[in-house]
Order: sequence, then C-alpha cells, then structure tokens
Amino acid sequence: MDSNTLFDGTIGLAERALDLRSRRHELLLSNIANADTPGYKAFDLMVEEAMARQRPAEGQVAMVNTHPGHLPTARGGMTTAAQPQELHLSTQVTLRGDGNTVNMEREMASLAENQLHYRAVSQILSSKFQRLRSVIKGGQ
Repeated sequence: MDSNTLFDGTIGLAERALDLRSRRHELLLSNIANADTPGYKAFDLMVEEAMARQRPAEGQVAMVNTHPGHLPTARGGMTTAAQPQELHLSTQVTLRGDGNTVNMEREMASLAENQLHYRAVSQILSSKFQRLRSVIKGGQ
C-alpha cells in the first residue's frame, strides 16, 4: 500500500522537509567552514519556498503518478537533493576586503533555526507513528 494514501501525503511531505532541512544544514556548515576563505560566497537553501511548491494551490488537485512508467509530474519528479532554483547566493554586503560574504552570527542563527525546524518535523513524524502503533495495538 502506498504510504501517501495511508497518511494523506503527510509522510511524503515530512520526508521532503527533513531532506531539505538536512541539505540546508550541510550548506550552512559549509558556509561556516569557509568563513575565512577569500572570495567565498555564502549559499543558503530556501526551504520554505521549496516546500510551498510541494502543495497544490487552493482549489487545485495535485497530480499524482499512479504508475512507475508515467512521466514525472512537475511536483512528482522530486529528488532529495536541492533543486537549483532553491539554492541562493547570499546577497549580504560585506565590509571585508577579501570578498567573503559569510556572516558568522547570521550563519549560526540560521543553523539554530534550521535545527529547531528539523526537530519539530521529526517530532510530528514520531507522534504520527506512535498514534499508528497505538491503533495497530488496539489502543492498549
């Protein structure tokens, strides 16, 4: 049975959110690691924008691939890696003479925020599985 029909797409959406949050974590760590690299431009992953593209607009029905041989839909052919339009170079102006755009305070704050979002999604997913386990056991 397809997990998306069982959970109304929540599991798939949570999976995508966790994948994107994990990828953003890697990018933020890369920015921090390159804080002293001359000319390095900081990157960020726009998770909220990417997730907004996951949901159909109000009043519209989402396209679903019902057979593995079908061509991927605009939303259905997603991978766990970040799509190019989701990655953005930092537009922050730097006062550093070497052209590096990494701002450690901003990167650390973004890292903490991303970690909180990751934990929230994983707790929601855990709660969903605990409820399912309870239902399977008959509420015991």
